[in-house]
Amino acid sequence: MLNANPQATLEAQMDENAAMLHLAAATTLRRANVFVYGTVNTANNSWTLTLPPVAEAIGQIVFVYATVANSKTLTVADNNDDGGLSDISLDADGEYVVLLSTGKYWINLATAGYS
Repeated sequence: MLNANPQATLEAQMDENAAMLHLAAATTLRRANVFVYGTVNTANNSWTLTLPPVAEAIGQIVFVYATVANSKTLTVADNNDDGGLSDISLDADGEYVVLLSTGKYWINLATAGYS
């Protein structure tokens, strides 16, 4: 069962190649990053999470969950528009998206409430 309120481990906070990351600022994901929990609020403003290059991420599934406050937005974008993905705006607390790389495109597998 998926825990909707995960606690990031110290290891995940320190290792950019960790499978799970808890982020609060603009970042480009790496191939190893699978679970991403993003916090967006007045303290860190809106920011963009850039997916890894689609060709390098072939077969990768990425889960992005947003903790949002104060009318801020976490935007999920493909890398230099290489995967045919329109930007995804997570702008309410608890919104998420699950994406799969085919090596050519990012495919949206599941979502909750994003615009």
